[in-house]
Amino acid sequence: MRILAQDKKKGEITVIVENLNDLWSLYNIITKGDTVIALTQRRVVMKEGSTGERKLMKLTLSVEDAAFHEFTNRLRIKGTILEGPKDYVSYGSYHTFNIEINHELTIIKDEWLNQDLKRLKESSKLSSNFVMLIIAIESGLANIAYSTNYSYKKIATVTKNIPGKRYEQSFRNKFLKDFFEDIKRIIETRVQNKDVNLIILCGPGTIKDKLAKHLKATANEEYINKIKVIQASSGTESAIYEALKSDEMANIKNKAKILQETKKIENVLAQFGKDPDLVAIGFDEITEAAQRGAIDQLLVADTIIRGASKSNRLKIEDIINQVEYAGGKVDILNSKHPAGERLVDLGSLVGILRYKF
Repeated sequence: MRILAQDKKKGEITVIVENLNDLWSLYNIITKGDTVIALTQRRVVMKEGSTGERKLMKLTLSVEDAAFHEFTNRLRIKGTILEGPKDYVSYGSYHTFNIEINHELTIIKDEWLNQDLKRLKESSKLSSNFVMLIIAIESGLANIAYSTNYSYKKIATVTKNIPGKRYEQSFRNKFLKDFFEDIKRIIETRVQNKDVNLIILCGPGTIKDKLAKHLKATANEEYINKIKVIQASSGTESAIYEALKSDEMANIKNKAKILQETKKIENVLAQFGKDPDLVAIGFDEITEAAQRGAIDQLLVADTIIRGASKSNRLKIEDIINQVEYAGGKVDILNSKHPAGERLVDLGSLVGILRYKF
């Protein structure tokens, strides 16, 4: 994200969106009550009974809601019109900005929090998306998930009754082939017209290797060069999380945000297993630990910031400032990833401490 202008007295910052990660950052920065100025198109009806025409204009909105649309590469900002061309708009009426890459906009806040300014400046560090298709497989069961730097979604479960080893091998192979073909159809549907960077096959025994062999033998698609096979304990969805935290994924951690966040929550869980007194959980414990300068690493779920009241955002800002002033590290985790979901389950605020108190 490129910052074009900043007026600290007015609380105005003008930026230009350069990539999808910028849209995600703005989604987490822009909150209800902010003011946003941007060029937009609005349908104007000049004559009664006509369908009207779309006109380009600059509008100023008082923000009511923002929604991130990853797969259409846009951020939708809804609000009421504060300023605009009087001939075409009614003040107080609703409008929605569709902010896309290369779009310029001005954001006005009563008070810019340090965490928001930091997100604006650091947005470009993860400039490209990294998309993974993850298949956890065991005999007769496969769970398939689709993961990006901004979301995680389980998209399918495939089941098939595979005959046991007492049956003739050729008979079993026929059922296995049908099972693999069902999985293959889902894979090819997802990779078609989508930039999938990596396909992970994980599971116990040799079933994952047989699936990889089947795909490489029967598919003419380029995606077969993106397949990575990883050991896991089952074909359930929990095996997908196993794969994400495995050592085999370490070499691509800098590209995939989900891997970075998985590692961070695993560090917390490992510390909790070794010495739970060195882990602070929840607002009250974190507040006290921050005041004492005891937090070495703080994990914050994005949902506790996004959509929070102004007073709660200020409280979280105060905690973050205290942690950073004492030399601690702060990470905001995406609650749409499995690691972020675990953090929310733990209370949305978790800290690893330097010492007990």
